[in-house]
Amino acid sequence: MGNINDNIRSKKLYKSGEVDEAYKDSNGDTVVPTKVAAELDAIDGITEIINDPGVFHVNKHLVKEIENMRLDIEELHGFIKDAFGKDASQAASRGAKGDTGPAGAKGAAGAKGSNGKNGADGNSHLSNVGSIQFNSKANQLEITIGKITYRINPAK
Repeated sequence: MGNINDNIRSKKLYKSGEVDEAYKDSNGDTVVPTKVAAELDAIDGITEIINDPGVFHVNKHLVKEIENMRLDIEELHGFIKDAFGKDASQAASRGAKGDTGPAGAKGAAGAKGSNGKNGADGNSHLSNVGSIQFNSKANQLEITIGKITYRINPAK
């Protein structure tokens, strides 16, 4: 949904005027007598046309044209809602944003960790660990802390 076509299937059907019978004016609009326009404006559905076989047979082309217009309106509704959202003040398609301003100055660079290269500033909880290795023959993890070696059997 939301695709809009570029062909309008019809134009305004009529406009009211102080005339005795319908005619096309210089703009191509159909002008109908005020009384006829009032009757047309009073119609609130097409059930009378559909339920009377004789009237329906004569007017089925009008029913089809009304359905074409309804489809156009449905397409326009979907397109507008997709493009702009339901709230015009919060429209999804408000145009591109303007340029952003220049970035501000950055803070001073932090320490590069040069004091930690010898391990003096490393993780204190590992300071007594002499080694961590896997003994493939025994299938055990061996951790040496101080002078004691701990052997751990991994779970499978």
